Amino acid sequence: MQKISVKERIKNIPPVAYMLIVIIAVFSFLDPHYFSLSNFRNVLIQSTPLMIVAFGQTCIVLTQGTDLSLGAQVSFVTVFTVYLATHGIILEVAMVIAVLATMLIGAINGLIVAKGNIPPFIATYGMQNIVNSISLLLTAGSSIYFSSFTYRIVTETTIIGIPLMVWVAVLVFVIVWIVLNKTKFGTNIHGLGGNKEALVLAGINPVKCQIKTYAFAGLIAGIAGVITLCRVESGQPTVATGWEFQAVAATLLGGSSLREGKGGVTGTIFGVFLIQIIKNGLNVIGVQSIMQNAIIGSIVLAAIIIDAVVRIQAKE
Repeated sequence: MQKISVKERIKNIPPVAYMLIVIIAVFSFLDPHYFSLSNFRNVLIQSTPLMIVAFGQTCIVLTQGTDLSLGAQVSFVTVFTVYLATHGIILEVAMVIAVLATMLIGAINGLIVAKGNIPPFIATYGMQNIVNSISLLLTAGSSIYFSSFTYRIVTETTIIGIPLMVWVAVLVFVIVWIVLNKTKFGTNIHGLGGNKEALVLAGINPVKCQIKTYAFAGLIAGIAGVITLCRVESGQPTVATGWEFQAVAATLLGGSSLREGKGGVTGTIFGVFLIQIIKNGLNVIGVQSIMQNAIIGSIVLAAIIIDAVVRIQAKE
């Protein structure tokens, strides 16, 4: 087996990791209370739902697509679960039904994209509006509630000092990493983005593969929805608005390519942390919320451009 040198390992670290160090240093300089264990624990907890969504989005990006309905699916799970629970379904059963529903939504997305030959961002944008409308109809436009101790179990249980929901994110990461790197399905996902013709010549049905990929992303979004529900303890039709774009940004920051089928979920972790650390830092130093989106957008855009330039130079 060929050994990878230390120099090569350092070279393979995504540029976003270095950006993270710089941004943490800047916020620590601006506020001495920023660099603390409790603050980083908060960042870890706040990152969990978006990180899970970003793992699903990474799978889609590897096929040269984007799923703009993932944020809506997360909101839908919070709403649909509470809606079912208030109509007599056991909460835990309602969670499973809601997650299965997002798998179905993902499969429909994949079917439309693959069979209809429609650009993914158009197909999933349409689905985003449909799912959002269903969530708003189920709640009459406001939050709905169902009291349960299950929420507390998920959010307050810790294992060796780390919250249970963070362990759930770790588990999802391990599953997605194994799927992408150790299974035939994962090879096909990379093939969809890298060379679809080669897949066809190898006897693989790209339509089935694309449907399975979108359904898999829907399943992951559903898990993020359950975690989000346990955090907010209510069904909120707009709780995950915009998460799909943040998930795309995190995926690209993590080094996954929209054109080549290259990348993976490991880099996505750094991308999610970059976004959450910027958000957290702006809150700590007291930047007004109306300014935060513009600042975050500018930093993320700059980071993506820097990342792309560094990678192009590395190839040359």
